[in-house]
Amino acid sequence: MSSIAFSTITPSNVSQIAVTSSTGPAQPQPAPAPEEDTVKLSDAAQAINMYQSGDSVSQISSSLGTSTSVVDSYLGIATTIAVPTSVGHAGGHSAPAKATDTSTPPAAATPVATKTVAKG
Repeated sequence: MSSIAFSTITPSNVSQIAVTSSTGPAQPQPAPAPEEDTVKLSDAAQAINMYQSGDSVSQISSSLGTSTSVVDSYLGIATTIAVPTSVGHAGGHSAPAKATDTSTPPAAATPVATKTVAKG
């Protein structure tokens, strides 16, 4: 059973007495654990780190939830598309080159007007 002590009660200490008598003296609270410092890397920084660690572009894009073209842009990889320069037919021969007209000379550059200002 809990014991109750009687003392002079004033309005200012009534709530303090009620809490102390029901719970006992206040126990010191342990200090909260310090929060760890964390850094959130951008997708581009994560892609670079993963690529330097040996991950492929497709693995990185899968991990980050982006396309391989986005990962390529993060890594500075220029994607080129091969365009055929001539179209052949079934015989394996390429189409003959078109003749160019050399009778017309290329257009000359247009001169730029300048203005001279006299010092005076």
